[in-house]
Amino acid sequence: MSSDKALLPLGALMLAASMGAAAQGSAPETTMSTVTVKETAEIQGKDTLLLKKTTVGKGKQDIKDIPQSVTVFTEKLMADRNQDDFREVLRTTAGVTFLAGETGEEDVRLRGFSLGQAGDIYIDGMKDAPLIERDTFNHDRVEVLKGSASMLFGKGSTGGVVNQVNKAPLLIDQHEAAYTFGTGNTHRATGDFNFVTGENAAFRLNAMVQEADNYGAKQDKRGIAPTFAWGIGTRDEFSIGLYYLESKGRPTYNHPWRLSADGKINTTLPARNFYGLESDYTNTSSQYATLGHIHRF
Repeated sequence: MSSDKALLPLGALMLAASMGAAAQGSAPETTMSTVTVKETAEIQGKDTLLLKKTTVGKGKQDIKDIPQSVTVFTEKLMADRNQDDFREVLRTTAGVTFLAGETGEEDVRLRGFSLGQAGDIYIDGMKDAPLIERDTFNHDRVEVLKGSASMLFGKGSTGGVVNQVNKAPLLIDQHEAAYTFGTGNTHRATGDFNFVTGENAAFRLNAMVQEADNYGAKQDKRGIAPTFAWGIGTRDEFSIGLYYLESKGRPTYNHPWRLSADGKINTTLPARNFYGLESDYTNTSSQYATLGHIHRF
């Protein structure tokens, strides 16, 4: 007991000495220079080829968080490929086929299952009518979800869902007009005009006119889509939009051959000729109005 008590003053002396040495040997305080971090913002809008978020569900979410295959066709990608028709966009997607009827109407099938008959073609998350002509003049992007639609949309097709996203007003003045001339005496003119009308308000107008003879299989289309939005980027954002598309066409039966009496192909006919009836027609039209409200919590 006496030896343990004798060590206490010695331990306290050693502790005080070590603290004093540390204090004398500590380096003076220094201030680091300013650190500047540079990062490129994610590009959104007309010049985007790759998107990380999608609205194919009932809300905006990261594509990586959806446990299914999602393919997104942006406005720039469709413009680079000159894809004016909705079916042309889907033809470039693996697993999409078409069941063509005698009058030229095409039922879209994804992974072998019908989308049009099942009601799994959407426009801004709302069901779109089946078996109608569609155009991409007002499409910001087209989202293709491959897999059971019931995961995000409740009852639906086993094949998947196609969601069309309309263009929305932007807080920037930008205007674009394009003209296309193609085979079959095809003429197409489109316009995309965006006007900033206030601090957080904008108006956007998209219009399209197309006339094509197609060597007898005519197709004439007219479309216009004005949209006004206010409160853009704020807690409460509102929008109102109108859409009108009219298509008048004459289908072709696509039989460029002549059969002999024994049922064999006798003569191959030029593929670009018109093989149909002048009295046939395929006329469709779409008109709707949309009201939107986004509240950010």
